[in-house]
Amino acid sequence: MRFRTSLLLCAAIPAFVFVLAISVSLWGASRTQNDFSRYINGDQAVASGLSELYAQGLQTGQALRNIVLDPGNSKAYDNLKTAHDAFEKAYSETMQSAKGGLFEQPVTELAALRATQAKLQDEVSALARTDSAAAIALLNAKETPAWRALRASLLTNIDGARKAAGIAHADTEQRADRVEAIAAVLALMAIAVSAALSWVMIRTLHHELGADPAEVRTALREVAAGNLVAVSASNHQTRGLMVELEHMQSSLRLLVVQVRDA
Repeated sequence: MRFRTSLLLCAAIPAFVFVLAISVSLWGASRTQNDFSRYINGDQAVASGLSELYAQGLQTGQALRNIVLDPGNSKAYDNLKTAHDAFEKAYSETMQSAKGGLFEQPVTELAALRATQAKLQDEVSALARTDSAAAIALLNAKETPAWRALRASLLTNIDGARKAAGIAHADTEQRADRVEAIAAVLALMAIAVSAALSWVMIRTLHHELGADPAEVRTALREVAAGNLVAVSASNHQTRGLMVELEHMQSSLRLLVVQVRDA
């Protein structure tokens, strides 16, 4: 292999490994970011949304009971409407997060339970204006069981969503750690390859020159100045610039002797 080719390989191979390590790191960072975004916008968002539905369900129940206790309190009706709207908004956002995932069907099934409860709540609030006793009876007989059914489904789904979010989070961390380990291994490989090829390059250079570059430069300067006994290659060297220079020096000495004799 030519000396120039050896130098190019010694420079190109470590550079390639370093570029590979950087590429893996960038790819891993991008994948980790995507996984984390899916985690935040997916399972975690569903778990948070279901918790919000549960909280707004409690708010509607509290507002309805305030209406039953004080039918003339207009603020209680406003609170019920606000809680209704907040529940619907939270449900819409949760449904959007659950689409295409494991919880799409369970979240969809909540709509029927919520519709039944909301209808009963409207009936209780309307009845409270005219017949408080009948409103209380309807609240206890139908609205409360409807809320319990919705609550049970919400709690079950919240528990499942939190577990799924925990698993997704753990998987994301494991993938990130795996990519980080691969990038670290590649970086160490690049350092090892660079060190090994640097040693090879030094060896190759010494082999080609036959001595340290400073010694070769000094020997050339001496020969150029007319000193034909300055060059002395190492005994173990059989090739290289110093050996050729020594041969040239010997030839020059022979030539001088021949010229002098002539």
